[in-house]
Amino acid sequence: MLTLGLSLTPGDFTRAIRRPKALIAGIVAQIILLPLIAFGLLNVTGLKGELALGVMILSCCPGGITSNVMTRLSRGDVALSVSYTALASLLTAATMPVVLGITAPLLLPEKSLELSILPLSLKVFALSTAPVLAGVWIARQAPEFTCRWERRAGLTANLLFALIVAGTLVSQWAVFTANLSNLGPTLLSLNILMLSLGLSIGALLRMPRAQSTALAVEAGFQNGTIGIVVGSLIGPNLADSQINSLSLPSAVYGVLMMCTIIPFIIWRRGIEPT
Repeated sequence: MLTLGLSLTPGDFTRAIRRPKALIAGIVAQIILLPLIAFGLLNVTGLKGELALGVMILSCCPGGITSNVMTRLSRGDVALSVSYTALASLLTAATMPVVLGITAPLLLPEKSLELSILPLSLKVFALSTAPVLAGVWIARQAPEFTCRWERRAGLTANLLFALIVAGTLVSQWAVFTANLSNLGPTLLSLNILMLSLGLSIGALLRMPRAQSTALAVEAGFQNGTIGIVVGSLIGPNLADSQINSLSLPSAVYGVLMMCTIIPFIIWRRGIEPT
């Protein structure tokens, strides 16, 4: 998230505001429709308990620097993608506690989780919003340093993302395989539905191909690392470095999303720019 901030300037936000149609469409898809569709899928697939709440945590996470890279590979509008990710990161601190506060009693009626709005908001702010703001400040105060290190920082961020997901899966492989049949249909369906929804909204609003691609990737590509950490913060502490059930969906998603995003990239790269 710090790396994302390094790639931003205050002008990026003002340029995004000048394209209100594309900006509002993306924020509605990611902040409002994504949690609603995730909750609807949980009712369809019958997933219950802590795993279901873990899916809701994932649905509230913003995209990360990786979604911007995927947008670039898909020949999408990278500047718009960065604007989506940045604004979603700023809003997550407010939206995630609200969504979890509403859905947790429905998905876990027999348990009482610590989901006080202010403490959770501060934790999410520290995870997603503060690093972005810090990156913007560093880029503004030290532009030459930022120019030299931004690319390296981006590569490091993507490597850390891959290592966190891979490390979680290696250490929790038995748990992963045991829950794949439960989580796989819900997570794959969520990913495919959000990619399709992003493209449909773009077509409905007659957005250029590059903007529709960015909207689809941002709607369908969530930051699993933040989901893993948030789940570990609000869920039970387990012995022997075991991942809890609230974090598990985000870890599984980090792998399964590649099954959909790679074909999506190949498909979008094969479309002639319009």
